[in-house]
Amino acid sequence: MSVQWTEGMSVGVEIIDAHHRHIWRRIRHVESAAAEGRAEEVRAALRFLHTYLVAHQADEEQWMLEAGYPGAREHARLHVEIADRIRSAWEGPLDSRELQATADWVGRTLQAHIRSEDVKLGRFWTARQNLRRLAENAPGASLTPLPGSVEAPRKPEREEPPPTPAPRLRSSQG
Repeated sequence: MSVQWTEGMSVGVEIIDAHHRHIWRRIRHVESAAAEGRAEEVRAALRFLHTYLVAHQADEEQWMLEAGYPGAREHARLHVEIADRIRSAWEGPLDSRELQATADWVGRTLQAHIRSEDVKLGRFWTARQNLRRLAENAPGASLTPLPGSVEAPRKPEREEPPPTPAPRLRSSQG
């Protein structure tokens, strides 16, 4: 399958993106070992990936709670499902077909999770930071683009007020 990291998977929070890029290197290692039928290496790579994911997910979940992220509970539930499935994959017997299916599942599932759930989290974080900037710096503050958006939000252009009409002169006839 060879799922590749793309910038479209960036959540816009560098520490999280750095973790995700590292996870992606581990996924490529799992895929490579599976493609070559190296069962023990796949098991070891899945164990390592699982350990790293659990630590990353715990950090992410703590951050979500501290930030007041409204989707934290559901996001954490999805983390548990992914981690449990990876753990059960390395514990069970894996033939070459199952190795490849497991590697494909891990890549697709984590890519989907990042592109949906983690990007939502990144948008929440960025919107929260932008609101803070607006509150602290008033209109015209430099805003960060929301992850997954095509363009950065632009600073509103200041429109010149319409010219004030000249006062009418009253005629002296009256």
